[in-house]
Amino acid sequence: MPGSRTSDNFLRSFPILVLLSGIALMIYLYLKKVTTYNLITGSKVHDLLKKDGFNDNLAAWSLCQCAHETNGFTSSIFNSNNNVCGMKYDGQALSTGEKNGYASYNTIEDSVRDLVNWYSICRRRIFSLPLYINSLADYVSFLKNNDYFEADESEYLKGCQFFYDKVFK
Repeated sequence: MPGSRTSDNFLRSFPILVLLSGIALMIYLYLKKVTTYNLITGSKVHDLLKKDGFNDNLAAWSLCQCAHETNGFTSSIFNSNNNVCGMKYDGQALSTGEKNGYASYNTIEDSVRDLVNWYSICRRRIFSLPLYINSLADYVSFLKNNDYFEADESEYLKGCQFFYDKVFK
């Protein structure tokens, strides 16, 4: 009689259920990794920025820049180069050289100091508008005006805003 052996039907479909569950788990873990944010590193970078003279807002905006550049401090460039902000190598003062097209550092602290040095040099230039940075959008505009990134400014701002919302809201 059909349906009388329901345990046999279940056992035949069990491998398919396991396979689908595995696929769902892999998708979940991938999405979780994409939106992961390393709180310990983020906190350390924020503290270093403040220690090096950035006020609360500038430290927050710079942290969001760093998180965006490193995909929440999980990128291979961050992990292999201690590069917190996607700084390309162009003779950076505290860099030990170049690895995979990006500046490589002995420590995260050196990378943060290089970002602070870059920012200070750019602020001293007369043409580095906006002169007043009052928002994350102003900060991203400052970065773009100083050729820090090549991406579309609105897309870069979206990436930074994502981390700002995740960390500071």
